[in-house]
Formats: sequence, structure tokens, C-alpha cells
Amino acid sequence: MKPKEFEYLIDAINSLPSIGGKVAEKIAYFLINQDEKYLCEFINRIKQAKLKIKYCEQCNNFSYEKLCPICLNNERDNKKLLIVNNINELNKIEATGVFDGIYFVLNDEINVKTKKNINEKIIKKLVLLCKKKIFNEIIIATNFTINGEATNIFIKKLLSQILPNAIFYKLAIGLPINSALDYADDITLKAAIKNKIKV
Repeated sequence: MKPKEFEYLIDAINSLPSIGGKVAEKIAYFLINQDEKYLCEFINRIKQAKLKIKYCEQCNNFSYEKLCPICLNNERDNKKLLIVNNINELNKIEATGVFDGIYFVLNDEINVKTKKNINEKIIKKLVLLCKKKIFNEIIIATNFTINGEATNIFIKKLLSQILPNAIFYKLAIGLPINSALDYADDITLKAAIKNKIKV
């Protein structure tokens, strides 16, 4: 029989994204077998990251200041907006060098099954950004899943009321159905952005 504290630890690790029960148990055994110094350093790094890393007030990217380096960059095309699900996707796209506009990170998506909508604060922030910048091109780079497509439709409908003259796109070839941008390689991602589809 496992101690309840160990079960609680497994449960906490299991709550992390993409971590199943067996992997959570394996990580729990690993952590329990580490010395005090390792665990203190591990916990300290989590605390420091949480304490010092903020979110950009404009796009929700990681930032140390009010605005992230991308939003502060005057050489970016402020008439182009690319909307992504998470910061990891933003970094993957940015690394390709194929997009020169600015981003907005949703950190959320519609859940069709549970009928959960996107966080209201996030939507208000996106609407405010679109009213401020007046974009003429918007790429909605949600995942090729049922939830991603529902999110895409919702955002386009919302923003087209604010920016009736904007051209809306979604990612194109290279990304299979039921796939997430997190797993796309650079070449596939470049092709998807360059061959974006008007919606």
C-alpha cells in the first residue's frame, strides 16, 4: 500500500498536461529518491519562474515588462495579427521567421463537448487590441480539431464585426486534421503560414 502523501504527489503530477498515470507515478518515484538539495533547487526554480515571469499586457506572451519584445519592436507590421492557442505555438512560428506581424495568445479554446467558451477577460483583451490597432490581415492559427475549428469560427465572427475590412485567414497545407501546432516541424509550419487560406 502506498502512503497517502505519495498518492497525493502522483495526483498533482498527473494534473499536468499530457502526463498520464504511469508517467506521473514514475516522476513521483524519481522526485522522492532525490536529495534535499535537488528538491529545494527544483522548487525554487518553479517559484522564481512564477514570481518573475509576467504576461504581456497586449498579447499575453511571456514578458518581464508591461509589453513583450515582439510588441515593443517597431519594425513589426502592426497591421498583421496572428492568433495562436499558446505561447509555445507563438515561439514555434516566430522561430520560422516567416511572420512579421504581431501575435495574440488565447491560452484557451472553446470546448464543444462541455460547451465551455473562451475566458471573457481574454476576449475583451483581444477586442481591445483589434480596436486599437485596426488590423487589415488576421490569421487565426487554432488547432485542426473540433475545438480549434469552433474557436476559429467564433473569433472570426467576433472580430469581423469590429474590423469589417480585415481579411481573415487560417493555416493551410501541411497540418493534418486533429493535429496541434505544437507537434508541427518548421518546414510544415512555414508552408501552413505561407499558404494560409482566406476564410
